[in-house]
Amino acid sequence: MPEILPVRTKRFRLLMVFGVILISIALGLALKGKITSNLCVVTNIGLGTIAGYAAFRYRRLRFFLAISSALLFLGILEIAAQLYESNLAPASKIYSYRGEPSFGWMAEHALVGYAFQGPAQLWATATLGDEILYDSVFYSIDPLSRRKCAPSVESPEHALFFGGSFAFGEGLSNQQMIACQFQTTSEMGYQSYNYGMMGWGPSQTYAQLGVDELFLDIRQKSGIAIFSFIDDHIYRTTWNISTAAEFPEYPFFQLSESGELVGPLKARDRRSLRFATAVYKFLRGYSPMFRILVDPSMFRIESDKEAVMVTARVLQAARHRYQNRFDGEFVILLWPRSRLDPDLEEFFVQHLITLGVPVIRVPELPGDPLDAQLHPKDGHPSAKEITWIASLLLDEVRSIH
Repeated sequence: MPEILPVRTKRFRLLMVFGVILISIALGLALKGKITSNLCVVTNIGLGTIAGYAAFRYRRLRFFLAISSALLFLGILEIAAQLYESNLAPASKIYSYRGEPSFGWMAEHALVGYAFQGPAQLWATATLGDEILYDSVFYSIDPLSRRKCAPSVESPEHALFFGGSFAFGEGLSNQQMIACQFQTTSEMGYQSYNYGMMGWGPSQTYAQLGVDELFLDIRQKSGIAIFSFIDDHIYRTTWNISTAAEFPEYPFFQLSESGELVGPLKARDRRSLRFATAVYKFLRGYSPMFRILVDPSMFRIESDKEAVMVTARVLQAARHRYQNRFDGEFVILLWPRSRLDPDLEEFFVQHLITLGVPVIRVPELPGDPLDAQLHPKDGHPSAKEITWIASLLLDEVRSIH
């Protein structure tokens, strides 16, 4: 007569078999490259199986079975999330570089968060899934981490360009970036220097203008400083948890309760921010489901209006630093094709004007909007838009300076 197993033993064996099957699936998918990180999946499924065993071993059936079921379910969700990331999630932009130096082309920097390490000659490529956004674009970086324009000993004045990727000229050769186009358009009336860098904002401009060594080679003591503003800058100036997790030295600013500007700060300067950043970094690396479901904007401290006020105050402080160093004006170039809410943009402009910071607005490039973009799937400016803006910018600068 065959042995009849107790109901609990049957459940235990079924649960163990189910757990082993799930672990086998996870490992099998990993070996085939379908799952890129198994820590979260295996942990959930493994703990779920252990909890199932404990349900029978210690006679706490309901308690441990509830834990087991929850963990096994989370394990299944994490597998689904990893499969989604591998096959269905929107593609991420991937950068690659070749040239000299062959390694260490970008490094953490205590002053600005990170920077290209010059001198360097790099050929940059960017892809988005199967799309090539730009390929083998030449970047020449000088020892001060600036992109170089051709020297012009005859130029009576300087033009210093600050900002992020729009000022840097991502995807464009040195001669195509706005600093060099402005110099060419001015018929060598200005010698341009490009202090921009991809992902930077007003915080880096303020920090740069406080370092004497970055400006010692500028022969022209009068001129103009131009900050190329895009909408992302208001979120780069204030604390951003995803940026802090990736670049711990990235500077940010806050306003005190009395309205005073505080900074530049690092995430480590505030215990609560340091803890939140560490937890976010761990969960983002640990859980695919967290990466899919959690938007970093959920962790912002300031409202949009508060972030705008902080940004305007930092630009005002940067202007003061520039004018303490040079004879000239510091202006904000409000880049066309802004994605800021119109009311928020107008609030920002009026706040800058109230603080005494000049603002230059230029119209969008006429014709097909895609002509202004580097690539239909990349909103960075094309060489055509740069040329258009440089000519308009020169007229505006001449009327101000």
